[in-house]
Amino acid sequence: MAESGDPLRIAYLEAVDGLTVARQAPPRRAGSFSATYVAPAGWAFDEPGAEGTARLVAHLAAVAAGPFDRVELARRLDRLGATLTSQCAPESAELTVWGPADAWATLLGLLSEAVARPRFAPEDVAKARRQLLERQLQEATQPASRAEREFLRAVFPERHPYRGTGVGNRRSLGRLSRARLLRFHRRQFLARGGIVVLTTAARGPAVVREVRRRFGSVPTGTEPTLPSTARTAGPPARRTIDLPGRSQVEVRIGGAGLARADPRYPAAYLANEVLGGRPLLSRLFQRVRERGGLAYRAHSDLEAMRWGGYWVASAGTGADRWRKVVPMLSEELARLREEEVPARELRLVRESAIGEIPLSLEVTSDAHELAVDAAYHRLAEDHWRRWPGLLRALRPRDLREVAAAAFGPAGPVTVVAGPLEPRR
Repeated sequence: MAESGDPLRIAYLEAVDGLTVARQAPPRRAGSFSATYVAPAGWAFDEPGAEGTARLVAHLAAVAAGPFDRVELARRLDRLGATLTSQCAPESAELTVWGPADAWATLLGLLSEAVARPRFAPEDVAKARRQLLERQLQEATQPASRAEREFLRAVFPERHPYRGTGVGNRRSLGRLSRARLLRFHRRQFLARGGIVVLTTAARGPAVVREVRRRFGSVPTGTEPTLPSTARTAGPPARRTIDLPGRSQVEVRIGGAGLARADPRYPAAYLANEVLGGRPLLSRLFQRVRERGGLAYRAHSDLEAMRWGGYWVASAGTGADRWRKVVPMLSEELARLREEEVPARELRLVRESAIGEIPLSLEVTSDAHELAVDAAYHRLAEDHWRRWPGLLRALRPRDLREVAAAAFGPAGPVTVVAGPLEPRR
């Protein structure tokens, strides 16, 4: 296809030795560059008894790599005015570099070093392990983290790839030797099926040449076997976790959801925006927080991934109010499933959601997230151009039908974590 200068169009370029290569034009007048490497290296691929591996590997890859130890890499990035960050999720791990547009080839080289040659120095491993131990403690003792953990455990059965949070436990982290980290890195980070996404003014042929020079030897194995998602959870559950001494109660109500490739996703996305995804305008915000004054925050999220997903309505409230908040969340869920959204409300929420897209094009980093999302989910090159039209084609009955089918038709899971009784 012809070269495009439109950041809402993603160009899929010539593949490089098993890597998908995608290019996005930068926002107008942008002076920065961003590139992300996405690997099939999420915590769903952790070996049983070695939970925490994926998070450690992703974190350490951005700490020290190739010829650069931790201090040298930090100084190198600082001199360039750049950043190198990592993210880990159930399905994948990401490394992202950001910096000046005129240094794009140098920055791509740093990214390739982090991808292909992380150091896993003993002192860095020890520090990263301590940080994960702190996350484990947080999950056990802090209401928000505990509610998230218990929610996923209630929704998904044992060994489901979405059931965990990737932090492992004290025993599993103790088993993570450097050799084990290197083995996971070779098997998952360097597997076929990786993606390189660049937001750059450089033209397609130059991008392909540079990616081939930097990443041509990266894939070393076959595309990994995907974990099974066929297992189903038991009946809807309610879990109440008393955490005396904490200041806030966290409520979660939700269940398993759609994959991003599901043709019903646009309707599910918009239904979630009506429920709690749209700040200030959503029903949960208006009823529970604005009018009721019963929560510090109230919102909902739709996590639609490649293999499946989940949806969740959340609120943070007090020990003296959570018993009022739980039925309110349930009532709003039932209303979304059973009643059509009024046309005026739908129009207001929809146009607000569509209006976010131009705002995402103001800076390179935000625009780049759109490109990574499109490339990971293998969306059409013009997906973000067509997205407003897809949303405007939806009618109130479409939202009601998808909510009835996908938002807890068999009854959602309810989790409450925090101080269950007010202090006396």
